[in-house]
Amino acid sequence: MPLSLDDLRKKTSVSRRDKQRFVTPILIETAEERELAFDFCRYFAEVAAHAKRQRDFSEQYLIERAGGDFKLARGLISAMLGFYTWESESFDERLPAEDFARLQEMGLARPGALRLALYDYVNSGERSGFVTSRERAEVLELFAAGVGLEPELVDELLYLDAEENALLKLRTRQDGESYRSPTADEVVRRYNRMAVEALLYNATEIIFSFGMTLPGLLIKRIGYYSKEFQIPFDLDYNASGEVQLRLYGPAQAFGPPTKHSERLARLTFIILALARRVAASENGAATETFSGPRTSVLEPAPGGRKKSATSPAQVTDRLANLIHSATAQVYIRDKTFYFNVSAVAQYLAPAEKVELEEIAEEAQEEAMPESGSNLALHEATVPYTVAKPFDTAAYFKQKEATRREFDSAVEADFYQEFVALAREGHTAGWQIEREPDAIALPHHNLIFIPDFAFQRGSERVYLEVIGFWTPEYRNRKLEKLEKLKRYGDYKLLLAVAQELKAEFNEGPHGEKRELHFPAVYYKNRLRPTEIVTLLQKEYDDRAGRLELVGAARSGVESLLVEQGFVPERELYGLLQVYNKTELLAALMKLEASAVYAEGYGLCSELYLQASGAALEDSLNRQERLSLEEAAAALSIAGLTVDTPAIEALVNVLPGIEVSRPSLFEIYVQREGTALEVPLMAMPVPKSRRARR
Repeated sequence: MPLSLDDLRKKTSVSRRDKQRFVTPILIETAEERELAFDFCRYFAEVAAHAKRQRDFSEQYLIERAGGDFKLARGLISAMLGFYTWESESFDERLPAEDFARLQEMGLARPGALRLALYDYVNSGERSGFVTSRERAEVLELFAAGVGLEPELVDELLYLDAEENALLKLRTRQDGESYRSPTADEVVRRYNRMAVEALLYNATEIIFSFGMTLPGLLIKRIGYYSKEFQIPFDLDYNASGEVQLRLYGPAQAFGPPTKHSERLARLTFIILALARRVAASENGAATETFSGPRTSVLEPAPGGRKKSATSPAQVTDRLANLIHSATAQVYIRDKTFYFNVSAVAQYLAPAEKVELEEIAEEAQEEAMPESGSNLALHEATVPYTVAKPFDTAAYFKQKEATRREFDSAVEADFYQEFVALAREGHTAGWQIEREPDAIALPHHNLIFIPDFAFQRGSERVYLEVIGFWTPEYRNRKLEKLEKLKRYGDYKLLLAVAQELKAEFNEGPHGEKRELHFPAVYYKNRLRPTEIVTLLQKEYDDRAGRLELVGAARSGVESLLVEQGFVPERELYGLLQVYNKTELLAALMKLEASAVYAEGYGLCSELYLQASGAALEDSLNRQERLSLEEAAAALSIAGLTVDTPAIEALVNVLPGIEVSRPSLFEIYVQREGTALEVPLMAMPVPKSRRARR
């Protein structure tokens, strides 16, 4: 927990020019104060070593050691309690093993149970629940004799869990082992961090300025953690042309000005830690920046990666160069102050331990499928098996963890549903990408980070989901969309919540306003099918792809010569088509010397003749074949076979057909073959008169 504002040492000032108020925490920097931190470490270590209780702890003594500065003393005590804690002593720690075992057998192994037993003893007999001060010693002696302990010890055990009797102990790890005693430097770093937190916990807005050069990977991580902490943010360029990150507090949402400032403070420390990681990176990831009118902040800078030793001083300098300024708007007693966070960043300890991925690993972006690869429409051919019972709790836990990575449940559900449709081949070849690269137009003061991107071949379309709304948010969003349409040739779709339709389609005076990009409106749920329909309507390049079908003719002909047929799933990739309608149109334009078997592929005449002859030969030896036997017969004949789709091949062979005598049986046989289906003898029901 941070320091309270009453215990925080701080300096305030007022600008004479614009009357703005400024606040700065007074941190521990001098040698005398660091020596004082060492004295506090020694005092706490002695209290813990001699098992002194909280009633023996003297805050007044520590204030006198701090020269009467009670704010500094209380701040250092709070910092020390980050390493130590007051814990009640248990009976097994206070008593010998024999006495503790006896009390445990009696069910009196806790102070509360011992007090309850004493109250029951007093309530019984002649006393009827009342004991005078003169009778207390006698009653306590009789009760102690009943439990086999000395009266003085029983009197101590009765209130062993009281706050004043707590012992000072080092905090323990999850494995039960105690941490080591802190050093003075560690206490100083914790104090300084808590002092900064005290102001940030009362902040409503924080603005970072990154200069003209911005690490794109840093922006992606900021976007991820802002979603994790549910803190709205915005990226743009300020009047000086510097990249500016603005973290919005609860003033942009609901509640009092400091309602969510704890998360805002944590996100600020994480951003500082990420910036320090980038500055200290030795593998060259920090050189991946943009400067100038690039279309993406993640575009890698030219040149290879170089490793070099980096000193702490160099890291501090590079951190200062990376973050030019960081200013927080703080509320103190209903007055607004401005706090320069970057001025004290070098005194802060690293951010609390969070799982920050290595920046170098982030550089290995998952590449989208190349044109013509893995974009075929086909059903899964590998059977699945249930390896273990469905774990409902684990499913919902994983689902909740996935949702936390998105801005809203709408985006999380949309992404999962779209991925499922793409896996089944129902998205017309469009593949979805999360957290795409940001779009940067420095000369027009614009940085735009879309929610998703769709890729199909060389075509790339972005999607922005608009659900969160305040008037300020709407105005910023519309301004960015207008700039993006005016100055950039980008393909973008909008998904707008139904309740915001009027707000985005009407101007400030009620006049009609047209959105700058194609949009769909959703209510509670964004359907992937609506997005696919809009993609096909606005950005379908079918005509252009069909014009290039002729270039694939030689590749198709060579496969026909080599293996006799081209599987249907390979045709989608070779011809650059994404559904059955496009495939049929491409085959008509291709004019290949082959026969198309729907569901199987493109087959040469020789391949069909050889397949028919091989199956006829097998049917001469047995009346019918299973699909597996038919595939084996074709393989024995030296033919390349697409086994999962062999039924589609049999359907185009003359004189041969597929028969399904039952739901679970399927056979290959000659046309007109009658199968003998055994009929079960059904019992003849008795008439009513016979039953009587």
